[in-house]
Amino acid sequence: MPTVPLTTLAAHAFAAVLIACVPIGAWLWLRRRFDLAWRDIFVGAAVFVVFALVLERLLHVYLLQLNPVTAQWLRAPALFVIYGALMAGLFEEFGRWLGLRFLTRKPGGAATPVAYALGHAGIEAWLVGTASQAQTVMFGIAAKRGDLDTRLAASGAESMIGTIHAMLMQLSPWLAAGAAVERIAAMLIQFTLTLVVWYAVRQRRFAMVVLAILLHALADLPAALYQVHVLPLAVTEAVYAVVAVLLAATCWPPQGGRKIGESSLR
Repeated sequence: MPTVPLTTLAAHAFAAVLIACVPIGAWLWLRRRFDLAWRDIFVGAAVFVVFALVLERLLHVYLLQLNPVTAQWLRAPALFVIYGALMAGLFEEFGRWLGLRFLTRKPGGAATPVAYALGHAGIEAWLVGTASQAQTVMFGIAAKRGDLDTRLAASGAESMIGTIHAMLMQLSPWLAAGAAVERIAAMLIQFTLTLVVWYAVRQRRFAMVVLAILLHALADLPAALYQVHVLPLAVTEAVYAVVAVLLAATCWPPQGGRKIGESSLR
């Protein structure tokens, strides 16, 4: 059974806390510039859960497991990469478009897409980033105690023992740092894509939604290539680090919010 050094476990625990705190820090900073509505934040979070975690995953289950024909086709690495990147873009951006269309039914300024993006990106950071790192730490602690295999077998995940052992053997402080960078980059990408779709909604230009789908697919491409072992993890994380720096330097939210005196609880 693999043994994970305490320093490595501490690094991944710190990454979990950092990823959890980034959305909170973003909210504290953005609320000084915008009158953020909790309704807008909740809609953004709900769209991610429904479209990315429920509907998209249901399609994956059908096409990758239940349908033998499509499952066979998608075993080809090139088709899997194209499929994975496009489906992520299609579900999230179509959901984003519906969510922002709902929010424009009542007057809202630049604060609306900012609050929506905060909800969408924040819940993704918590459910994907923080949860993943926390689970990794729990696996590592169980391995150090010597009861990991017993716990997995008791939970019905006996078939995953080999995969989890291999994952634990690859853990390192650098991997934890890369995971944190990737999640921060993902949040910045979500903010940028929200502004693109917000423009599409306000200007009634659905072609911009198609652009957002393609941009989202492009952003997911490095991760998809890593999944099929085309890109090494270090290169994948480096790509997202560069993306994070570029977006942080160039893609800031628009200035201003709702009019003074307008309720943030519309």
